[in-house]
Amino acid sequence: MTCPPWLGTVNIIQQSSVTGLVTAGQTLYFRTVAVHRMKTVAAGPSDNIGSVGYSGAEQGTVSVEGETILFIGLPATIQLGAVGRTTKSGELPADAVSKPIWNILIPATAISIYSIRDRDIIIDDEGYRYEVAANYWTAAGYQLSTVREEA
Repeated sequence: MTCPPWLGTVNIIQQSSVTGLVTAGQTLYFRTVAVHRMKTVAAGPSDNIGSVGYSGAEQGTVSVEGETILFIGLPATIQLGAVGRTTKSGELPADAVSKPIWNILIPATAISIYSIRDRDIIIDDEGYRYEVAANYWTAAGYQLSTVREEA
């Protein structure tokens, strides 16, 4: 794959099959991520409208087994965005930060437009999981506003 020179990366992106590390001197996209999509639960055997069962994602499908792997090994950069502050009186004193926003940038040369949707799951090279709150396509690639999931 080649990246435009203004993105600050080298022309060839290589990932080691032994260590999984991205090499070749990348400066901007030095992390790797995978993109997963949650499977949804079917409402039932009929296509009725109205009083039918729930047909969306369920809490039991947040594990890797309940997801479809769309992409792996995408180059990315992960940056802290807005930091949420707790204002509720029921929070613990140590809870200083509440659901900070993480911005994940993926170059246009690594993935095509319309590939990532809101609510997709991003898993980084350190094993952290992020849910896409909003995706935005630019000339440079995807800008994803995400919330890190906690265990």
